[in-house]
Amino acid sequence: MSSLKSICIIDDDKIYTYGVSKIIKNYLPGNDVMSFENGKKALSAIKEMEQNNDELPDLILLDIDMPEMNGWDFLNEFQSIREKVNKEIQIFVISSRIDHKNQEIYRVEWDQKVDDFIQKPVQVEALKSLLA
Repeated sequence: MSSLKSICIIDDDKIYTYGVSKIIKNYLPGNDVMSFENGKKALSAIKEMEQNNDELPDLILLDIDMPEMNGWDFLNEFQSIREKVNKEIQIFVISSRIDHKNQEIYRVEWDQKVDDFIQKPVQVEALKSLLA
């Protein structure tokens, strides 16, 4: 079974977030699932977690197109936190705007910060394989 304990969903689509949260909670009962509607709110919460020495998420599912702070800006800001903590944090960019052709372009720039790029809509089995 998965070693993930805490999962963070950063996406402004409330229906998507609700559905993914339900899938995760059914597949990994007892795991902590937190969600934020944009990168700014997520970053603020994660910074507070770090300052309080709380456990940071094991996995982040990150949308790109969001208000206030998009996914790319979140990644840039989050990198400074990630470098300070002694923890492997997986990040999967999940977006309808990243097709197969563009994934290679994004991989060059974001390879060090992102574990993989996944096209929306995410299939249940694909999500389960990320969580395994």
